[in-house]
Amino acid sequence: MDQSIQNKEFIFLTKGLRAIFTFIMVVAIFGVVIMGCVLAGAMIVPEQTVNSIIDKGTISAAVNFNGMEIVLADQEANNIRYVKQDVVKLIAVATIYMGILLFIVVQVRRLLGSLSGGDIFTKANSKKIEWIAYSILLLSLTVGVFHTYISYTIGHLVHLDTLLLSTDWVAGVNYQFSGINWTLLFTGLIIWTIARIFRYGAFLQDEYDATV
Repeated sequence: MDQSIQNKEFIFLTKGLRAIFTFIMVVAIFGVVIMGCVLAGAMIVPEQTVNSIIDKGTISAAVNFNGMEIVLADQEANNIRYVKQDVVKLIAVATIYMGILLFIVVQVRRLLGSLSGGDIFTKANSKKIEWIAYSILLLSLTVGVFHTYISYTIGHLVHLDTLLLSTDWVAGVNYQFSGINWTLLFTGLIIWTIARIFRYGAFLQDEYDATV
């Protein structure tokens, strides 16, 4: 009786989580489509057209650094120039990262669907978990570079380097395009370990089925 209740609770949990990840997947797909449209628009619209629109309007600009917000003066904000090449590269990289996150969500959703169907220790589930782990490991090695590239591009667009160097209290501005996100790295390694456990469990399940 208790085993039947636990089985129903497990199925209810996995189906509930699958519904949540289905919603997240839909939102992520919508986000990737929007990013793709923005990328296409950035590639098509001429740089001069965007800059002419900027010149006709009033711009307010602020730069965030780990919780600290720097609000640019109106005079400096109005000097912001749209650089098509930089913006296109930034949006392209952001779209790629959105795609990686979407891939992870899809794999988790597929895994939950398999678990709710009663397939636990299978090679297919092990593969799904491995792909999730590899994706997180990839993010751990590159997400720092991506964040730095965002700061670099925004700084280039608003001429932040020049503004900072014009003050007496800044001697230089450097961007560190390296570094590892250790939290994501350890998370990826833990998930990879779980994948190997699932693979070994699938092996034991096959051995048991062969002897029955």
